[in-house]
Amino acid sequence: MLSAAVKFLANAGLPPASVVKRLRALAHTVEAAQIVETVHSEDYDLFARVSGVVHDWTRSPDYTGADGVPKLLPRRGRRSLSVLIRKRCGRCSISSVLRWMSVRGVVRRRTNGRYELLRRAVITGHFDPVYLEWTATVAAHFLETAFENWKERDPEARQVDRIARVFNLPEEEVSNFRLFAKKRAESWLEEIDNWLEDHDAPTGRRRRVEAGVHVHGYVRSVAVGSKWR
Repeated sequence: MLSAAVKFLANAGLPPASVVKRLRALAHTVEAAQIVETVHSEDYDLFARVSGVVHDWTRSPDYTGADGVPKLLPRRGRRSLSVLIRKRCGRCSISSVLRWMSVRGVVRRRTNGRYELLRRAVITGHFDPVYLEWTATVAAHFLETAFENWKERDPEARQVDRIARVFNLPEEEVSNFRLFAKKRAESWLEEIDNWLEDHDAPTGRRRRVEAGVHVHGYVRSVAVGSKWR
């Protein structure tokens, strides 16, 4: 796993000297029997906060119409986008957050000055550094799930960890597979999200935990004999 992580960082373009420096620091931490802490960038923190803004915009009755569609929001006012941003982002610069959302295609400012939500989820990618940081976080979650399932004796108490695949999908079907998987995943995740929202309890004295589901697909070359093509 460690070698795979180093390869991941190298492929992402991180300078070798930076990787070596970080590995040495982690080695000293492990040797001293100290806790290895996960450090996130400010950009990643903003990504998480903006995800909360989008969540509120798509689910709060104050910001959605009777059909459940997110409303067009003014920048300022009682029920404005600034209010949503301030709730999730605290004292962050409203202008900076709006710029972050606009650059990544989350919102668009219309000619009348109101903001339109373009997507119901914050999606990053295409050489966006925060995407790789998010990927690393998700990978850590998966490893935690695998470790928990490895220790759990009761099969019914294990977290979901399943895969659907074939080894000989015709290459011309890849685009159809991606489209089909995305549509079904969006529908399924919406159902899961609704269940989680119905059972979310941010207040109260009961012990609470974080819970969620992550879905990803993949396409890779198949083995021919002992070689890969």
